[in-house]
Amino acid sequence: MCISYFTIELKGSIPEQHRAAIGAHVFGCDICQDVCPWNGRAPLTDAFPQAQPSLDFALDLEKCAYLPEPEFTLMFQGSAMARPKYAGFLRNVAVAMGNSGSAKYREPLQHLARHQDATVREHACWGLDALNLI
Repeated sequence: MCISYFTIELKGSIPEQHRAAIGAHVFGCDICQDVCPWNGRAPLTDAFPQAQPSLDFALDLEKCAYLPEPEFTLMFQGSAMARPKYAGFLRNVAVAMGNSGSAKYREPLQHLARHQDATVREHACWGLDALNLI
């Protein structure tokens, strides 16, 4: 199972049997890069792209759940974070909240369960169910 595939490349629903394994990852994971034996031989470099300063909210799942689409577009334009598109991003946020084990995400998941996109709604309902909040 590739978390990056499910959270970035896959359009539509993440298969239910893989959602729990995604854990708290909203956008990729790069675990394969950490364990790849070939990467151990690669020279260290400082040539990593720097995140935009406005992305410091990214780990706050509740803020992510309420992020309006125009703000998402503005914040992530030109970055790899734009690849799953807005609905894919919210889908991933719902999965991460569902995997959190925390009832504090009840209201944000209920908010996402009313979203116009069917995939976002499906994953938000899954998240509520995973937290036994339905």
